Amino acid sequence: MGQMGEDIADWKYFLSIISKCTDDYLYIYDLSDDYAIYSSSITKDFELDVAEFSNAGRKLKDVIYPDDYEAVFNNISELQNGHISCHNMEYRWKSRKNGYVFISCRGQLVRRNGINYMIGRVSEIGKKNRYDNVTGIYTDLILEDRYDDIVKSDGHTGCIMQIGIDNFKEINEKYGTKTGDEVLAILAGILVRQSKEQTFSVYRTRGDEFIIVSLDMSGDIKKNAKMLYKTIREDIDSVIDDRGYDVFFNISAGAYAFDTNTDTYKDIIKNTRFALHKAKLNGKNRFEFFDKADYANYIKRLEIQGELRSSVNDNFKGFELFYQPIVDADTGRIEGAEALLRWKSDQYGFMSPVEFIPLLEESSLIIPLGRWIIDTAAAQCNEWVKIIPQFVMHINLSFVQIAKSNVIKDVIENISKYEAGNEHFVFEITESIQMDSNIAIKRVLKEFVDNGFLLAIDDFGTGYSNFEYMKDKMFGILKIDRAFITDIHLTDNNRILVSFIIKMAHEMGVKICVEGVETKDELMAVTKLEADYIQGYYYGKPVKDVEFYRMIKQQERIKR
Repeated sequence: MGQMGEDIADWKYFLSIISKCTDDYLYIYDLSDDYAIYSSSITKDFELDVAEFSNAGRKLKDVIYPDDYEAVFNNISELQNGHISCHNMEYRWKSRKNGYVFISCRGQLVRRNGINYMIGRVSEIGKKNRYDNVTGIYTDLILEDRYDDIVKSDGHTGCIMQIGIDNFKEINEKYGTKTGDEVLAILAGILVRQSKEQTFSVYRTRGDEFIIVSLDMSGDIKKNAKMLYKTIREDIDSVIDDRGYDVFFNISAGAYAFDTNTDTYKDIIKNTRFALHKAKLNGKNRFEFFDKADYANYIKRLEIQGELRSSVNDNFKGFELFYQPIVDADTGRIEGAEALLRWKSDQYGFMSPVEFIPLLEESSLIIPLGRWIIDTAAAQCNEWVKIIPQFVMHINLSFVQIAKSNVIKDVIENISKYEAGNEHFVFEITESIQMDSNIAIKRVLKEFVDNGFLLAIDDFGTGYSNFEYMKDKMFGILKIDRAFITDIHLTDNNRILVSFIIKMAHEMGVKICVEGVETKDELMAVTKLEADYIQGYYYGKPVKDVEFYRMIKQQERIKR
């Protein structure tokens, strides 16, 4: 090791002292003997087994990205030959956690006792800051290091809470980023003051979020965490009031009780992030504690949504339409059907539409799937009109389809492929959609009417009773929900209400379809109230197209 061998103890002592003063990795590279010493911390983050090694060129070749190696060592050769005095390059090193990452390497040529040394530092480009300049507190990068240290020690139990500022994006957009930074600083100041009183540590994480960690929270951790959140909320309200409401904000929080013997850092961050996500979903300005069952259900929903996406992309694999008879209330004969979506998951088997349809809507997968539904139902309607000339197919439309796609174009393109005219189709819209405040949606629905399609309000009576559309002749059919039909022959209130709806609808030229009729007594009661159509298990459950075809063929044979 030449002269470096004689001075190695001094070099190593020098590096150990200076390394404590910086987050960079320091090094001394003896170019003459090809021997290198780095800060000991480099082995933690990069694929180097030791921080001191001979044959340095060969050793570093295993760490440097192959495409970068030649340029790097050409530059170092230039330095060794005295053609340049400084090595200053950005290239890629192999990280232990993140594959190859860009580093900045600087080194100065130093000649001592006839030996050429390159002395400098390595820093990871883009590495997260360990200190947040806006709030003056440490970032979660420090938390990760500290948690790893705790795990290596005897272990602890405690509580971690993640706090997010509600609607922070809107605060920045409405009042500017300067106000946003001020809000962050206010919250940070409150958390730091509380941390001194209640012995927890505070960290800034992404965006508008903070993390607090307590290793001393004992007793009922969930209750104590909720009380801490309440105290922070009260401090925020007090500061806002003292400032005369020149700024205003709320916070949500999620917490998790951890055990370092079983929980990794990724576990505690994942669990608190989910709890905070739940608090935001449940209305914001609230606290939620991590619930294992809720998280399992959340993961299941993500898995189902992923499988739904695969099914849609794989030519709608696993999807099928079932058809439930809609009968004339006077004759009891089938005059139409409602097309109902069914899906079989590879992982979970047949699933209820109540479970998977909201996931289709959340992901907008209902838009491409909706085109398939329209086309499939239209093809069946075209065949069944040949058997029952007045046959009408009912097809459900999602609010997402109406609001986020050119649904009338999809309908016309698919239905025009078949002989059955537009009058043979009814498009059902759930009543829970408050459409009167949305001019664009009203315009889309009017296009349906202008093109000769019938519209129906589904589940009438359970949501937002939109009489405005009845008055404007927008909807031609009301479908009364089963909630009003169950035991209607025994309940005067339900009978009176349904009777009122039917009379009102008829006076306005709107027809009534009663859903959910399952017993003969319910049928008799509904018939007396002069409904136009009936749908329910009494006349038939939803069935596959082949079985529905047999039903209507059998009906027409009996008729003849």
